[in-house]
Amino acid sequence: MSEVHHVAVTVSDVDRAADFYEKALGYRRTLRADVAGPGIEVSLGLPAGTTGRVQYLQGPSQIGQLELIEWNGTATRTATGGHLELGTFLLSFAVPLAEMDELHVRLVELGAQCLSPPNQVLLDNYGPITAFAARDLDGNLLEFVALPSREEILARRREGGN
Repeated sequence: MSEVHHVAVTVSDVDRAADFYEKALGYRRTLRADVAGPGIEVSLGLPAGTTGRVQYLQGPSQIGQLELIEWNGTATRTATGGHLELGTFLLSFAVPLAEMDELHVRLVELGAQCLSPPNQVLLDNYGPITAFAARDLDGNLLEFVALPSREEILARRREGGN
């Protein structure tokens, strides 16, 4: 059995991206490293000569860190219209409902493209969630979601609610 340790996201400027996630979500910087050499190339299937700068960020728990990677060369996004290419579709962050509107305002102030204001959606056999999506400064799709508690979900299911 295993848990997700971290998710790696390629960014165009690791310092700018780390600053964004610190200010947007309150994540804190942890490990920072330069990566290069045959070991990293072989283990990750990278072209020879690839180098990068890595910055890990951590939220309130030690599970689920965010790894930002700035590779040498030019980073480009092949498609942003719905992120229909194979690979990571979005990163989803759990946010307390009471902080949702404040987070939306903060992201706009930081230059993120918010696709909508926070809105409530009813999920069958789960209950209401409040969520919105935004693109970070490199166009990565982010979702921010306030979820019902486990107790609320189970109560809804016992009542047969959709």
